[in-house]
Amino acid sequence: MVGAFPTGSPKDLVKSIADGFTSFTAVSLKKFQPPHLRLLLQNLDIVEREIRREQVDDNDFEGVRKKNFRLGNLKRARLVVHGFIKHRRIQL
Repeated sequence: MVGAFPTGSPKDLVKSIADGFTSFTAVSLKKFQPPHLRLLLQNLDIVEREIRREQVDDNDFEGVRKKNFRLGNLKRARLVVHGFIKHRRIQL
């Protein structure tokens, strides 16, 4: 199941999406099967919880900006995945 992910593991893929190194579109989701999409959504939740758990000082502007940037990327990726699943009528 891991072979479908270009980075080797779904968590690494999600981390690269969060950091902005990998763009995520509906076209790139065509190669994933329903179990892979389920695994991808699970890892999106895991990485989002990890990022939200990070402690950043209120005075650290760059740290707050980076955290919000990463959370925004994950939210956009989740919206793309859910839209793809809904459009294709895939049952997870």
